[in-house]
This record gives sequence, structure tokens and C-alpha cells, in this order.
Amino acid sequence: MPRRNNLERTGAPQPDAPTPPVDQTNDLFSFVNPTEFVELPSRGMFYPEDHPLHGETIVEIKHMTAKEEDILTSEALLNNDLAIDRLLESVIINKDIEVDDLLVGDKNAILISTRVTGFGPYYEVTAGCPSCQKESLYTFDLDTLQSNALELPEGVTNEGDGIFSFELPKSQVQVHVRLLKSKDEKILAQTLTKQVSNPITGMLDLIVVQANEHVAPEILKQFVQSIPLPDVKYLRDTYEKLKPDLDLRFDFSCPLCHEEGKVGMPMTAQFFWPDS
Repeated sequence: MPRRNNLERTGAPQPDAPTPPVDQTNDLFSFVNPTEFVELPSRGMFYPEDHPLHGETIVEIKHMTAKEEDILTSEALLNNDLAIDRLLESVIINKDIEVDDLLVGDKNAILISTRVTGFGPYYEVTAGCPSCQKESLYTFDLDTLQSNALELPEGVTNEGDGIFSFELPKSQVQVHVRLLKSKDEKILAQTLTKQVSNPITGMLDLIVVQANEHVAPEILKQFVQSIPLPDVKYLRDTYEKLKPDLDLRFDFSCPLCHEEGKVGMPMTAQFFWPDS
């Protein structure tokens, strides 16, 4: 150090500063974590103001890596039906977004985009023909999926925060229904797992939040069980038109009976475990 100070005082030329070592880890990780933006079917229109997706039309996710494959192969997570939620928690960039609070259609969009980043857009699965009931192998191109149109059916009022109201044609009861979230989907799945034979009333219990002026859960539960069948069909059909989601139907041609039409894309183990 004294020698360096003497050189500085005399104005003598100073030796070149040593070249810092090259951090080769920068090259090693420079390609990691590409991200992409997923268009939300809801366009952020049906979340409350304090939700991180309120007013947001897209959400950023990272591509799948070995970390996500570990999640998909974790027996503990698979046995507890937690793998998909943990996967989405891992790939969503904004950690303020809770998977349980995602609208079902938005969750589907993120799920499918995540699958495309990990295994590509082509999804091969066996599906049954609606006409002859015979099963055939189909290849679905996930990149062609489109969101449904967000148009209110006639007679439906948007009450805000994902709640809509309309009158049932037969009973003339004014009902308020809400859009289902991921956590509601889990409740329905648990009901089916327990082999409780009420999938329709179970769904209606979750979506109907008001009937005329009544909002008490016990009254709504009784109401759901007594809705005339024409009103049940109208309610379910209207809800299907209201909910923001991807259109998971594909054009198909049955190779056996040659029936043509649309078939719903089945979500099997091959979706995230194509080699299983």
C-alpha cells in the first residue's frame, strides 16, 4: 500500500488494475426462467377491487423446469390432490395470486399454458364418440383453444364481483348466482370422491347466493332442492353462458361410425403425465 501511495504522489504511471475474474455462473443461468403471458378468459372483470387480478387481462407465468416436474411426480402431493395447485403456485410469477381464489376458467387457461410450456401443444388421449360410444385416439392442439365470448344473455344483470341475477322462467324466482372459483371446484370434486349422489344440487348450492330476498344458507339449500326441473336446466344453461372459460370442445370425426361434431377434451392423467 505505501508503494502505491508514493507512485500516486509522483505521478508515475500506475500498474493496470487486475482484471476481475469472469463469473461463469452468469452464462450458466442466462437461459433459465423464460416467461410468457397468459390471456385470462375473465379479462379481470369479475374479481373484487382488492384482488391482484382485478382489471388484469393477462397473467405472467414461467416455463416448467425440473422443479415443476418434481412437483408432478411427488407421491405425497398426488395422494392429497395437491400437485396441480402446487404446480400453479410455482409457475405464477405474482405470488400475491392465490390459486384457490382463481376463477375456474382463468385457472384452466393458466393450467393449459403451463402444460404447453412443459410438454408442447399436442395432447393425445382416448375419447369416446358421443354417437357410437366407441373410443378412439384423438390428438388435440392446445394452441387452438379460444376463450368464450363475454356476453350477457338476455335478462341477466351483472351485479359486480362475479355475481349475476336473473329470473327463473317457471317459478319466477329472482336468483343471484356467483362464478365458481378453484376452491369451489375442489369441494365439488370431494363430493364426487365421497360418492355422494348429488352433483347437480351440490353445484347449485355453491353458485346460488340469493333467491328473491333470501340469503340464509339453510333457506337457499331448501330452495335448491325444490327448484322445478325446467328451472334447473335454465339455471345451469345460463351459468354456462355466463362463466368466463376456454372452449374445451374440438371438432372431431369418428373413424368408426364417421359421425362428425364436437367433443369435449377429456382431462386425463396423460395431460401432465404423457408418458404414464
